Amino acid sequence: MSTPEIQFTIRQKLFAGILPKEHCRQTWYGPGTGGICAACDRSIEPHEVEVDCDLGARGTLRLHQECHEFWLSEWPSSE
Repeated sequence: MSTPEIQFTIRQKLFAGILPKEHCRQTWYGPGTGGICAACDRSIEPHEVEVDCDLGARGTLRLHQECHEFWLSEWPSSE
């Protein structure tokens, strides 16, 4: 997926309410575990950086590092 496609997908998910518009309570970075990225719906492979975002009662959001950075930059501007 290209950068513009990822940004578009994240914007669409924010507007649809699929991705939250809130800060992580705590954030962890590590190697991908094979889980699915909440932003781009692709697997986060072991050679990629996975970001786990603790949203408290809403659970944990798992994202590629690049997707996490786009999500952080996009949701405040979409409120």
